[in-house]
Amino acid sequence: MLRSLSSAISGLQNHQTQMDIVGNNIANVNTVGYKTGRVTFEESFSQLLQGASRPPGDGGGTNPLQVGLGMSVGSIDTMTGQGNLQATGRVLDLAIQGNAFFGVSDGQGTYYTRNGGFQLDSNGKVVLPTNGMILQGKMADATGSFPAGTVVGDISVPFNEQAPAKATEEVKFSRNLNSEADAKGSVIYTQRFLHHATDGGVDSAGANTADDSLYGVFAGKGQDLGIKEGDVMTISCYVGGVATSVQVTVGTDPGEISTMSGLVNAIAAVVNTGTVAVVTDETNVNRGAIAFTPGADVDNLQITSNNPLSNPYLNKAMNVPSRMTAGGTYYTDTLRTPAYGGDLLSGIAGDRLSELMDASGDSLGLEAGDIIDITGMVGKDTANSSDEGLSLTFDNGSIVPGAYTTMDQVLRMARDTLKLPMDDGTVLNNPTVTINTAGTADGIPDGSMVFRGAKGVDFALNNITIRATNANNQNPAPTLFNANTSFTDKQIAADVGVFDTSITVYDDTGEEHILTTQFVHTGTPGIWDWSVKFNGKETITQGGSGQVTFGQDGSVASFINDDGSSQLVMDPNNGSNLLRLNLNVGGPGDFQGLTQFSSATTISAVKQDGYSTGNLQDISIDEYGVIQGSFSNGTSRQLAQIQVVDFTNPGGLLRLSDSVYTSTSNSGDPVYGAPGTQSSSSIKPGALEGSNVDLAAEFTQMITTQRGYQANARVITVSDYMLEELVALKR
Repeated sequence: MLRSLSSAISGLQNHQTQMDIVGNNIANVNTVGYKTGRVTFEESFSQLLQGASRPPGDGGGTNPLQVGLGMSVGSIDTMTGQGNLQATGRVLDLAIQGNAFFGVSDGQGTYYTRNGGFQLDSNGKVVLPTNGMILQGKMADATGSFPAGTVVGDISVPFNEQAPAKATEEVKFSRNLNSEADAKGSVIYTQRFLHHATDGGVDSAGANTADDSLYGVFAGKGQDLGIKEGDVMTISCYVGGVATSVQVTVGTDPGEISTMSGLVNAIAAVVNTGTVAVVTDETNVNRGAIAFTPGADVDNLQITSNNPLSNPYLNKAMNVPSRMTAGGTYYTDTLRTPAYGGDLLSGIAGDRLSELMDASGDSLGLEAGDIIDITGMVGKDTANSSDEGLSLTFDNGSIVPGAYTTMDQVLRMARDTLKLPMDDGTVLNNPTVTINTAGTADGIPDGSMVFRGAKGVDFALNNITIRATNANNQNPAPTLFNANTSFTDKQIAADVGVFDTSITVYDDTGEEHILTTQFVHTGTPGIWDWSVKFNGKETITQGGSGQVTFGQDGSVASFINDDGSSQLVMDPNNGSNLLRLNLNVGGPGDFQGLTQFSSATTISAVKQDGYSTGNLQDISIDEYGVIQGSFSNGTSRQLAQIQVVDFTNPGGLLRLSDSVYTSTSNSGDPVYGAPGTQSSSSIKPGALEGSNVDLAAEFTQMITTQRGYQANARVITVSDYMLEELVALKR
């Protein structure tokens, strides 16, 4: 009877212990880093009433007879499972994900905790605010590294520390220099002037005529026939009822044609009777047309082209009657070609037909005695032929017999008035004043007057006009001449490209120096001069100028110093050491450095590697426990690294107050390591770990503990009843 009382009493006592653990867990449900406790029970010793016996003979054996004498606490365990992480955003709030612990010290010993709510004390040490214990880790040296042998100790943040200055060693340049940045001169042009087509024959006076190019043939009213190199012309007809044809290719290779005489000869070979020639007689109204005088009937002469843009205009201009009878004379449309410098502006009315025409093939309207002048501006200087005594009096041979005003005379007057050099100074050495010849591909109409100014804005051609004044205020009037000499801008004058870019560099004392680099286009494609300067008392002792050359791909082909040096060397003249700079502009195939393309200039000195001294302004912590300091000079450096502590048996740690533990003989020795590398645990900065108490489990455990306690209490009550009955037997 007494044994049941003893057993029940042990049950009551130990369930009370379990209730104490449950109550403590629930009390710490919101404690940072708290690890829940757990009680396990074990059976107490038993009283042996009878031992076991082996089976006798054919009979069976008997089991031992034992009576249990209660229960006891087997263990009170610390459950080290992971608690939930909660983001806080505070730099010094740290949570561990894994089984490790933070090491903290009170100056006498080292302790361990999962509470990561750290703060800074007045000395910059990282401490637990509840007890002042200091977080343990490794402090970096002045370079931000952790030399071998660095010991674990107190972590502090040196907010009074300065980052030392570093002298600039390299300046990097990037982005584009405009390949079109060489100096440019004005290019202006009039509308085209036309003259009657010629084929190299002789005119009525027996003078040789030019053999005009096929690449600039126009119909009588100025429509471009559009003949291009590579066009294939088919010439066909019936001669005396017999079909004949030939194909010819436009070009300069043997067997191809490129001139009016070549076309005439090809037509004559097909017709093969009579004569075919361009009309050069100045008195013939069909001057410039191709004339046919066949010796036999010619039917259905057709001249076509495989060029769909040219064919309809060519076919129309070459149209003749479907039958050309023997002995008759027949004409195509009058053909025009771009003017030459030696062309007469006009002939004598009634005797010689007008020599030159406007872009529509009409007479220019000039008559003897008309005054031709040019006016305008070259840069800021005005130009006027009449003021210079260079006015040109037009003569068609009626003022001075045999004196005819030519296009070359007009061009010479313009060049003299504008005081232009013979050529424009480009690598092509274009004449400054000329007639654009046939077959050019420069976007300027063939046969137009072209003026090219010298390079630079100071020599820009502006407001240029060429005008003829009517000598007698009667018809004809030079209206069409004046209209045809209106100018169009092809190229605007521009100064040579000069581009600066500046950047601050530092000497070894941290003093700032403004480095300005200037790039100037040399006028030679792909080559730029460069030079540097400083805005203070500095002295450049080496490598202050040179040339940069770009390759065909737009990247830097070479970068040289005029003095053959490899660095820019500058004396700051402030007592610090010489500053030796590498100017990094890139190289072949490197499009991260300088480039030269036909686009806007965006060049910039984008980076340099020096800096002045700086004060520590802010810190950050990463998942590897590295505390990084940000300084006011824009640099950053490692200050320290938090070390976490692993134990073989973290459940064997001894709880102390303030959420810290100490090691025991059964926890194993503490092993310090860097989070995420030497330790499998990592740090989550800006977060705290909550307790791992599961309230649902604790409430369930509370119920079972209560029922166990009640049951043991009931055993005592029943045993008491039984004892009362026993005592009552003596009565």
